[in-house]
Amino acid sequence: MQFIAHRGAHDVFPENTIAAFQRAVDLGFDAVELDVHATADGICVVHHDELAASPSMAFSIRGTFYHTLRLELPDIPRLDDVLDLLAGRVHVYVEVKGRDIEEYVAKTLANTRAECSVHAFDHHVITRMKQLLPKIPYGILQSSRLVDSAHALQAVGATDLWQWHEFVDQRLVDEVRKVGGRVICWTANTPSEWNLFKDMGVAGICTDLHPARLKPELSTASLGS
Repeated sequence: MQFIAHRGAHDVFPENTIAAFQRAVDLGFDAVELDVHATADGICVVHHDELAASPSMAFSIRGTFYHTLRLELPDIPRLDDVLDLLAGRVHVYVEVKGRDIEEYVAKTLANTRAECSVHAFDHHVITRMKQLLPKIPYGILQSSRLVDSAHALQAVGATDLWQWHEFVDQRLVDEVRKVGGRVICWTANTPSEWNLFKDMGVAGICTDLHPARLKPELSTASLGS
C-alpha cells in the first residue's frame, strides 16, 4: 500500500511547492499527488486552483503568461521542475485540473524520467491523454459513489479509481479489483482509517496528515507494503 502526500507534505511549507515535495521525499512517502494547470503560453505549472493570488492582485493561470506569473508568484513551480526533483525518488500522480491542456501535459510527461500516472475528475481528459501518451497508467477521480465504478474505469481504459474515502468499502475494492483496477482513497487523514483501508486491500492512501505523525504508524499501516 502506497502512502501518497496530497499536494506534497504541506505541514511546514505551502502545498504544491518545491519545498513541500522535497519534504514528502524526506519524510519517506512513496508518492506525491499534485495539480496541474497551464499558462497562456502553454507552460504546465503546479497549483490547485485556476486562480492564483499575489499580495497585490489575483491571476488567472490560464490567462497569464508564465513570465508574468513567475514574477508575481515565484512559489508556483513548473511541472517539469517538480518532475526533475522527484525523478527516481517517488512516484508522481498528476491531476490534470486545467481545461484543454492535455497536449501540454503530455509533452511535459513525455520528456521526463520521473515515474508518473495521470488522473482527473473529467474522465474525458483521460480518454484524450491516453491518445497522446498511451503507455503510462491512468486514473479517474470520484467524489460520489457510482452504481458501477468498475465500468467507469473500463470505459476510459483507466486502472486507478481515486475514490473519496467516505465511499470506499470492501465491495467497491473487490469490484474494481475484478476488472484489474486499483482503489486509491483520498483524503484519509487518520491512522485508524489507514488500517481499515489497508485491510480492505486498497492500493494507496492519499493523505495530508501532519507528516510528523506518519512515522509511528508505519509498523501497523506499513509504508510501501
